Amino acid sequence: MTKEILYLNASDIDRVNISPSEIRTVLRDAFRAYRKSNLRIPSKQTVRVSSDRYFQTMAAVSADPPFAAVKWVSVIGENSLRGLPNVNGLLILGDFETGLPLAVVDANRLTVIRTAAMSALACEHLAVPNSNSLGFVGCGAQAYGHLPALKDVLPTVTNVACFDRCTASAEQFASYANDQGLLGRATDTDDVLTADIVVSTVPSVEGMQPFLDARKLKPGSLTIAIDMGRSWLPDSLSVFDGFVVDDLEQAQDPDNRSKLAYGGPFDADLSSLTSGVGSGRRSASDRVLFIYPGFALADLAVASELYAKAVEMNVGIKMPR
Repeated sequence: MTKEILYLNASDIDRVNISPSEIRTVLRDAFRAYRKSNLRIPSKQTVRVSSDRYFQTMAAVSADPPFAAVKWVSVIGENSLRGLPNVNGLLILGDFETGLPLAVVDANRLTVIRTAAMSALACEHLAVPNSNSLGFVGCGAQAYGHLPALKDVLPTVTNVACFDRCTASAEQFASYANDQGLLGRATDTDDVLTADIVVSTVPSVEGMQPFLDARKLKPGSLTIAIDMGRSWLPDSLSVFDGFVVDDLEQAQDPDNRSKLAYGGPFDADLSSLTSGVGSGRRSASDRVLFIYPGFALADLAVASELYAKAVEMNVGIKMPR
């Protein structure tokens, strides 16, 4: 019987330092295996107090990789005013065969990593080749996670346009892009919407109104709506030619569908894209939307890889049961 549980905090995860390409490979393999598997992952469960205060659990079981996981997450919009992260959580990783708990993982860092990897995996199939510009609406933790992940999958990217309600945040993120060897600039939303790949990461806050017009997007662009589309004008979404989600079954759940600015129908999801049986883009001029609430399989896959590497490197805190 396992007598210890490994705790991995954010610093431990950074020390393990799995590359964006490795994480993308882990996710690709997991989504392909999931499509072939008879196991189905339930939709996330949400207890909502208000529009910007809710608590969620996300559970997943997988034979390949052979683990089970559950992530607890809180989303508190007012935390922005407190100088705290809007999203907080922990993940428990267990063994598939015995059910014994193996690790507790900081889900703040994990969520940023897995979300960026999901977006990058989607880019493999949905971005126009030789895309050279990124646009970010929202310059918080998800933007910082997405930039290296997208730069890795799109080596032709040179320009990064940055917008945030807080100008200082946009300028700081633009400086970060410059440090990565790119040409970053703080700018307005109209400029951001001219990019080849547009990433919206606007947090959920009370009273926030949609302000992005998809009709201003260039032909051939890919939009990645980490914010589930809350920042996009609903009547402009019809401009998209292709719609992709992380998991079709989860997107059909009424509670999850109600959170998405666009609730379907969808042309593909990550398991169909990675298995070569789905396509969200029919031509180079299509505008494509990848909109997703997050899927527990991605948390499990990334956490299991972090755990394996941490054990190998002797990273983390071993806690007695």
